Amino acid sequence: MSRRSFLGAGAFTVLGAGGAGCDSGAGGDTTATEPLFALVPEDGTTRIHAATVSRFNKSSAKARAEATAELRDAPASSYDRVLGRALDGDRGPDLLFTWSAGAIRVSAEEHRLVDLYNLTEDYPEFGERLLPGVLEGCAVNHRPFGIPVRGTRPVVLFYHRALFADLGLQPPATWSDLKKAGARLRAANVVPVALAGSDPAAAARWLEYLVERIGGPGVADRVRSGDHGAWSDRTVLRAAQEVISMLDSGSFGDGVVGGEAATDSEAAALLAGGRAGLLLAESAQHAELARKFPVFTDKHLGWVPFPTVERGRGKPESLLGTPAGYLTMSERTENRLAAVALLKEFTGTAHSEALLRAGEVPATTTAAKLLDHAPNPEFARFQYEMVRKATNYTVSWERAVHPAWRDPMLTEVGDLFAGRSTAREFSEAMRRVELPVAR
Repeated sequence: MSRRSFLGAGAFTVLGAGGAGCDSGAGGDTTATEPLFALVPEDGTTRIHAATVSRFNKSSAKARAEATAELRDAPASSYDRVLGRALDGDRGPDLLFTWSAGAIRVSAEEHRLVDLYNLTEDYPEFGERLLPGVLEGCAVNHRPFGIPVRGTRPVVLFYHRALFADLGLQPPATWSDLKKAGARLRAANVVPVALAGSDPAAAARWLEYLVERIGGPGVADRVRSGDHGAWSDRTVLRAAQEVISMLDSGSFGDGVVGGEAATDSEAAALLAGGRAGLLLAESAQHAELARKFPVFTDKHLGWVPFPTVERGRGKPESLLGTPAGYLTMSERTENRLAAVALLKEFTGTAHSEALLRAGEVPATTTAAKLLDHAPNPEFARFQYEMVRKATNYTVSWERAVHPAWRDPMLTEVGDLFAGRSTAREFSEAMRRVELPVAR
């Protein structure tokens, strides 16, 4: 498809009254100079997005596109509902923020969002500015539907360096290492792994990484694509059995639900207080630890990739987590030239530097020269190099799976970690969850 085909016949024409983002409340025609609207969650990064939109509105690109841009935000606590209504409505924003393809999958399959493959072909600067594979984090059926505008958040294994040193332990590089470290920690009356017992998504990280390390990325790809048969794959069964073995050995302390920690904050406090040795969490947890426990973070916090599993098919460079936060484009967007120009601004150096100063690590090539601007340059470099070298970056299942699978999956993961189901019962329960057929 040519650039003209991607931009669409209406790219330089007058917008109709029902055009995307045209919420003037008045009838009649609207022109291509009407603002381009972007919807984002209201959180600590909203001001960075607003600054980027402001730069675009002062740029020559804005003049060439003959449109200004405006930002609309919604409370983070209710953003998923707002996004759902925006995707389902007849009118709405031109660009919409999402953390992954899961939330937009149905809309993408029903052709209500723009497949951005041709955009990345027609505008090679997107490929030049982004780290390899990052677009796959917002892909539906292996077609890209989002451009990264937020930092990458790989799941990493944090550990208490002082505890490990006192016990003569090295951070675990293999699954056997982790089991041995767990036994030593238990013998010292330390909880081996801090886990937010009331949050199935936190527990699911262990299952998901084990699936990847045991069977490679193929099984996770099948889960993400909605293949029911993936749940009965022997890789999933073995990973679930490993989780049960961890529970039986006391790796998570005295049970999970209602056990040592209920929330992510409590799990982090266990690690910082020396009452737990390990914590598996998204990299964003580092900023929270630095804010609440600055002395511990500065002197005693360590981090490593998730261990490899002996004789597993997964590679140590493969990652799990959130590759980025994305802006996806509504099919109703008529001034696509303006949308492309705004997306370019979001992948530029100024936006990357602002994200780094706020503690996020952008998945852009320009970020490599800006890492010293991060609050913790050492950890930022660790994150960035992990993502840059990743052979595969699997989106956390909570964000990646079909919306119809999300809640049942979290329920079944919770039952698995609470000891209420076996590996096979988990598998069979997920196989029974039906998926709706796209319209």
